[in-house]
Order: sequence, then C-alpha cells, then structure tokens
Amino acid sequence: MEHAALVALATVLRAVPRRAALGAGAGIGWLGWTLRVRREIVLANLAQALPASPPRDRTRIAARASRNFGRTVVEFLRFGGRDRSRTHDLVAIRDAEKLRAALDEGRGAIVVTGHLGAWALYFAALALADIPIVLLVGRQRNPKVNAMILALAGERVTLVSHGRSAPRALLQHLSAGRTVVMVSDQHGGPRGTVAPFFGRPTSTLSLPGALVAKRELPLFAMTGHRLPDGRHELSLRRLEVPADNGQGEQVRRRQIAASCNQAISDAVLKHPEQYFWYHRRYRPEGDPREPPHPVGDG
Repeated sequence: MEHAALVALATVLRAVPRRAALGAGAGIGWLGWTLRVRREIVLANLAQALPASPPRDRTRIAARASRNFGRTVVEFLRFGGRDRSRTHDLVAIRDAEKLRAALDEGRGAIVVTGHLGAWALYFAALALADIPIVLLVGRQRNPKVNAMILALAGERVTLVSHGRSAPRALLQHLSAGRTVVMVSDQHGGPRGTVAPFFGRPTSTLSLPGALVAKRELPLFAMTGHRLPDGRHELSLRRLEVPADNGQGEQVRRRQIAASCNQAISDAVLKHPEQYFWYHRRYRPEGDPREPPHPVGDG
C-alpha cells in the first residue's frame, strides 16, 4: 500500500504543471507542520543554531522550512518524469571546474553535503554535468519503496549502500577517478567522529575524514538553495585539508569532520528556511537511532 500510494502520488505530480506541483508540495509540508510532525525536534535544532533569534522568528523559519521540504519531495518525484530533461535549466552549478580540476589529479574526490535546498535534485544535476559521481545511500524498510527511490536518481549516479562493504567499494570508485558524495549532516551513530555542529559537539559521519586522511584526497563541500523563481543555485567549494603534522590520524579525522560541519552550517545559516531541521542530530550518548531518509542517507 505504501508503494502504491507513492507511485500514484508521483504520477499525479508529474502530470500537472511544475508550479502547481510545487504548490501542492508546499501545502503537504505545511500540513505536516500543522499536525506537529517532529515540531519539538525542529524547534530545538533551531534554538541551537540560532540562539540569538526570538522564538517567534524561529517558529516562522520552521514553518517555512516545512513547506520547502514538501517542495523538495515533489521535485525529487518529478525527476523520474519530464523534469529530468530540464535539469540544466533548473539547477545552475557554480565552480564545477574546480571539482573537475581536482579529479584531473587522478585520486578522485570526496564531496560532503547536507539536507539544504532540494538536495536530492543536486546529485542528479552534478551527474548530468558530466561529473562521475558515486552516492552513499541508506536503505528504506520497505524494499519496493527503496527500489523506486533509488531508481529515480538515474543511471548516471552510481549508488553504494551504507554498510561494512561501503569503504572498500568507495575506495575502488575513488581509484577510478570518480567523485564520492556523502550526506554528512545526520547523527553519525556510536562509531561517528565527534565534532561541533552549530557549536555543539555531536557524532558526525566518520567516512569523509577517514578516507581523506588516509588517501590525501581532495575535499569539497556542496551546498545549494532555491531561488525566488523556483530554480536552484548549486555551489562547490574546496575545503582545506589539515596537514599531517604528526598529531595522528584520529586528530586529523576530527579536524576534517569539524571543517565539513562548519561548511554545511555556514550555508544553512544563509538559508535556514530551506534546511531539513527534522533530524535528531543531538541525542544522549549511546542512542544511535535515526529513521532512514529517502535519499542520500549518510
């Protein structure tokens, strides 16, 4: 039933004009906010990120963020239809030549990103710009839904499932000169690297720091946001990798994780109404729970 409902929704959203579909998505997001879906988590995260903002302003940002999430879901579902051919018009990519230059070094590259703007659309936009990308993804509990969601990204995006075999697979792709993209703004679990995110230490995905420190790989942050006319702007920024001064690999991993978190949080603060604040990023030690996310669950 879940799979059938998702297929039906995608069919309808692909059939109507894009503006109407985005409006429907915003309405769905607003309904979720009205029904108080994870509202306490959203407001707690915003209080951590924007402590100087009045509570009323944070509530307003949260409501707008819920509508943005609804639009993002719609855009991802529509990508399986005619919007795929319009990706170049919908997403403008800045500084892609810097990533291409890094790939020319022959070691591949690591790109970290977060749930900002329409993040699911940005993976495909990067691949359609002739940049070979590999995306680290999680799994949905419903296998039919999982297969449908993963198929939407298209053949140009290579998917690697999160698990014990993931590091070896990612290393193979890096050796082939590809870009490995990881969504790194969720809780990293008990094996994550502790680093600040919006000023508070929290478990962070350890793979980017581990791979960069071990292989001296180029490291980029990818962030995007929605423009007033409904299109998107995607930016790629190369991050400075701390030198190995004999302090040990674990220290470098923490420094790299902190740099990634800082790049993502800086981008979020510019467009807080377009961030997915629903993650339980801060939690008691030993509580690794996090529901699977539709796309790019790192």
